[in-house]
Amino acid sequence: MEVLVLTLFVSLVLAGAAIAFFVWSIRTGSHEHADRLALLPIEPDDGVDGADREQ
Repeated sequence: MEVLVLTLFVSLVLAGAAIAFFVWSIRTGSHEHADRLALLPIEPDDGVDGADREQ
């Protein structure tokens, strides 16, 4: 019975940590540029650095 209580406690702590990390990542906005980063490898390489590009 003690193992069941310990397992339940550990699983609740891990689930709480996962939810807290999810909320933190949403609040920081680190997911907003994921689409642009996913397409970055297929952009043509024209020899111009990212700092030199005109936007």
